[in-house]
Amino acid sequence: MLSKNTHNSKFIDNARLLWRLAGPLILGQIAVVGMNVTDIYMAGQVSANALAAVQLGGSMWAVINLVVIGIMIGNSPIIGNYWGAGKPHLVRFQFQQALWLALPMGLLVNCGVLSGIFILGQLDISAEVYDIGRRYLMPFLITGLMFPAFFAFRSTFEGIGDIRPVLIFNAAAFLLNIILDYAFVFGHFGFPAMGGEGAGWATATVMTFLLLCMAIYAQRSRTMRALKLYHQFARANLAAIANILKLGIPIALNILAEICFFAIIPLLIAHLGANVVGAHAIAINIDSLAFMVPLGMAQALTIKVAHAEGANNPKLARQICLVGFKLVFLLALLMAAIKIAFSSNFASAFSADPSVQAIATNLFFFAAILGCIDCLQMCASGALRGYKDVRLPLLIQVIAFWGIAFPIAYSLALTDFWGEPLGVYGFWAGMIIGAFCAGIGLLSRWNIVSRNRIYLAANSESPSSESPSPESPN
Repeated sequence: MLSKNTHNSKFIDNARLLWRLAGPLILGQIAVVGMNVTDIYMAGQVSANALAAVQLGGSMWAVINLVVIGIMIGNSPIIGNYWGAGKPHLVRFQFQQALWLALPMGLLVNCGVLSGIFILGQLDISAEVYDIGRRYLMPFLITGLMFPAFFAFRSTFEGIGDIRPVLIFNAAAFLLNIILDYAFVFGHFGFPAMGGEGAGWATATVMTFLLLCMAIYAQRSRTMRALKLYHQFARANLAAIANILKLGIPIALNILAEICFFAIIPLLIAHLGANVVGAHAIAINIDSLAFMVPLGMAQALTIKVAHAEGANNPKLARQICLVGFKLVFLLALLMAAIKIAFSSNFASAFSADPSVQAIATNLFFFAAILGCIDCLQMCASGALRGYKDVRLPLLIQVIAFWGIAFPIAYSLALTDFWGEPLGVYGFWAGMIIGAFCAGIGLLSRWNIVSRNRIYLAANSESPSSESPSPESPN
């Protein structure tokens, strides 16, 4: 009985510890996605064409966005290891190298935005949808220059466990985006009515605001002042930058393996009509809000595992992961119930078109199932990043979503191989299949890695996952 009580006590303690970190991260991420949802909502009030155009343009930006996020996330476990090992001078050095990396990445992002505009022009869509989508994407040339630098700051703050700016600044940005969308899209407060294009300009303005907030916080906050992040600014160190890329590129590709599957769906269903694209936009954006819960938990697991690894405590890392998996699954069940119970309400709130509402309502049932499955594979992936295990998870994601799920989804949606084509519903079935396969593979990989780290720590006096220092890069 005492042993059981002790076990429960440890679970509760670890759950509280993890939630203190995951909760603000989740709320901060919800604010970010809330900005996208606001864009979709505002565009939907203009017309079905504006809704479709913003969704298509947003899909283009999502791919670019996630490449940047994935690469810069590679900085977070390195920072976390240095912080857990008590090496603040290396935290400062690593932050500076992340800023150096952000400079060329900003130029590459803009190349991606221009490529997205070109691809949009090759799709089987109306001239009006293309024109709105093109004008919506143009302001992202400004956003793209600042976005990598923003994540250099953010990955550093998260790496040391200081998640206050993530919550506070993202919440402020969410509110600012609502005001700017209202002003730019519909033409209020003296601004011209720009329709879907206005949502793009709102995003560019908000990103400028976020970067300035991060830069000031790094200078003025008590924790950051102690680190002296701007002090003795180091030259670009190719070895240190390479260490970010070694982790970040596989992480980016890992994320893209799943998200590109999501992002390509609007492109493949564009010919089915603006009502289908619009319904998918409503369902995927509401689902994206729910997706922030496992994403925030995954980010928290990355940080806590990195800290535990830096302190050479792999047993604690595994315990925290198990707690995180249980918590996120319970939350996924709750969100699935909400999606089903309020499906028609969500649909009607975003579109007055009855055909759009009907399709979107049906899609929320698929979204409920997807959320319960996807949460575990997402958290397992986050935990593995904390262990700096990123290459095999990439392979697992690619096989799950593109080797298995995509052929099935495409044939279900757009061919008569399985019978009558299911359209957009076939692609949502494919997303569920992909998440299930990825979940099995990633959870199995996590189990092997976490047990091996405990074994190695027990049989060695040196940390088994020591981060390469700038002085001796591997």
